Amino acid sequence: MFINGIHHQEYGKLEYGRLLWRVPEYRVRLLRHWNDPRHPHAERFAEHEAGVRHILESPEGSDLELDAELRRRNLSLRVVVKEISSVFGSFF
Repeated sequence: MFINGIHHQEYGKLEYGRLLWRVPEYRVRLLRHWNDPRHPHAERFAEHEAGVRHILESPEGSDLELDAELRRRNLSLRVVVKEISSVFGSFF
């Protein structure tokens, strides 16, 4: 199942990520977690942090416009959503 061309599980990361991102305390925790050297994808997140921040800051309902904007930069919403790192409860 796909939503806006994105697999529903990955789209869930975008939707939940947006919800958490709107709460300043969670935004700080997510960034600290994703940049933590213990996180297995910390280096990869650092490479894509600007794009991930951009899509998490985007409002609901803006996916088509966001995808068009990203495509002008040779990216896509689908590609950037894949860069939203997972959260590991043991040190979140």
